[in-house]
Amino acid sequence: MSLRWRIVAGLAVIAALVSTLAAVGAFVSTDNQLRTSIDESLVARTNDANNQPPGHDQEREPSDGSPGFGARPGHCPAPGNLQPASAAQLVYADGSVVTCIEGGPTLPRDQTDRDLARGGGEGRLRTVSIDGEDYRVYTMPWHEGGAIQTARKLSEVDNVLNSLKLRLLLLGLGGVAAAALLGWLVARRIVRPVERLRDAAERIASTQDLSTTVPVDGVGEVGSLAKSFTTMVGALSTSRDQQQRLITDASHELRTPLTSLRTNVELLQRADQLPSDQRQAILDDMQFEVGELSDLVRELVELATDRSSNDEHPEAMRLADVAENVVGKARRRSGRTITIEAEGDSAVVVRQPMIERAISNLVDNALKYSTAPIVVSITGSRLEVRDHGPGIAPSDQPHIFDRFYRAAQARTEPGSGLGLAIVKQIVERHGGTVWAANNGGGGAVVGFELPSA
Repeated sequence: MSLRWRIVAGLAVIAALVSTLAAVGAFVSTDNQLRTSIDESLVARTNDANNQPPGHDQEREPSDGSPGFGARPGHCPAPGNLQPASAAQLVYADGSVVTCIEGGPTLPRDQTDRDLARGGGEGRLRTVSIDGEDYRVYTMPWHEGGAIQTARKLSEVDNVLNSLKLRLLLLGLGGVAAAALLGWLVARRIVRPVERLRDAAERIASTQDLSTTVPVDGVGEVGSLAKSFTTMVGALSTSRDQQQRLITDASHELRTPLTSLRTNVELLQRADQLPSDQRQAILDDMQFEVGELSDLVRELVELATDRSSNDEHPEAMRLADVAENVVGKARRRSGRTITIEAEGDSAVVVRQPMIERAISNLVDNALKYSTAPIVVSITGSRLEVRDHGPGIAPSDQPHIFDRFYRAAQARTEPGSGLGLAIVKQIVERHGGTVWAANNGGGGAVVGFELPSA
C-alpha cells in the first residue's frame, strides 16, 4: 500500500473509531434518558392520581368476578389522570384486579405485588412482557386499599432508538467518507514532494548523474528530508570529484617513476655492453625509484582509506609525550639535530599512531628542506615545526596542504607531495586545524592545533 493510501486509510479508520464511540455513547445516553423519562412519568402520574380524592364516576367489578367486592371499596382514577400510561389496574390482596383503562392488557401480578396490596410498602418498577411486547410497570399501594399498577409500552423507546440508530449509522458513514476524502487531499499535498524526491533519486540511480537537481520544496519533515538528501547528493558528488582528482593526480605521479624504471630496465637489457660503474648507477637509480614508488603507494593508501580511524581508539595524552617519541626516531634515523620546546601541560584526546604519523610527516618535511637544526615547539595542544630553509612562497601557502602539490623550487626534491595532505586529513579527523607560514628568522613554520581535553 502506498503512503498516500496509508494516510487515507489511517484517517478513515480514525474517523470510524471516533464515529463509533460517539454513536455508542449517544445511543446509550439516549436509551438511558428515555427509560428514565418513562419511569419518572409513571411514578409522577401514579403518585398524582393516588393523592387525588377518590372518583365516583367509575366502579367496576373485579375482572375475575370474585365475590364480596361490594364490601371492598375501590375506585379507579379517571383515565386522563394516568396518561400517558397504556394500561392500569387495581390489585387486591386476594389477587383480584379492576382494570382502569379500557382496552389495556391485564398486567401480571406476583407475590410482591400482592404483598404491596395487602400491607403497603415502597413502590416498585419492573419490566414485563405481555403478548410479545415489553411494558414498564410501576406498582404502589393505593390509598383506598390494595395497590395500583400502571404500565407503559417500551415500543416507544424502541422506535426512537431504531430511528436514532439509523441516523447515527448514516452520520458515521458520512464522517468516514468525509475523512477519507480529506485524507486523500492531505495525502496528495504531503506525498507530492516525496514522490518528486523519489523520482529524483531514481533518476540519479539510473543515470549516475550527481548534478541532477533535487527538489527541496515542502515543509517540516518532508522539507528537511529533501534538504538532507540534497546535502547527501552534494557530498557524494564532492567525494566522486575527489576520487577522480586523486586518480588523475596519482596516475600522473606514478608515471614518472614507472617511466624511469622502464628506461633503466631497457638499459639493463644491454648490460653486457655497459661498463660496471654505469650498471651500478642504473641499479642504484632503480632502487631509489622503487623506494619512491613504494612510499607513494603507501601514502596513497593511507590517504584514500579510513582504516586507521576504525581500528584505533582515541586516548587522552600529552602532545609533548607523543612528539618526544617521534623526534627520537627521527634523530636516530637522520642523525640531525632536532629539539623540542614544550610549554604547558595540556592533554589531547587522539589516536596515537595517527598523530605520530602527522608529526613525523612535519618533521620529515622540515628535514628535507633545511640542513640547520629543526625545532618542534609545543604550547598546550598546539604543535609547530620550524626549519631554516628557503621558506614558503606567498603564492604557494594556500596550496601547501593540497594533494600532490609541490612548490616550484621543491619539484626536484624526492617525495610525492602527499605528506602534508596526510597531516591535514589526520588533524581534521581529530577536529583540529593546520597552518603554514614563514618563520620570522628565516625558513618555514608548519603546524597544527587540536582541541584540548
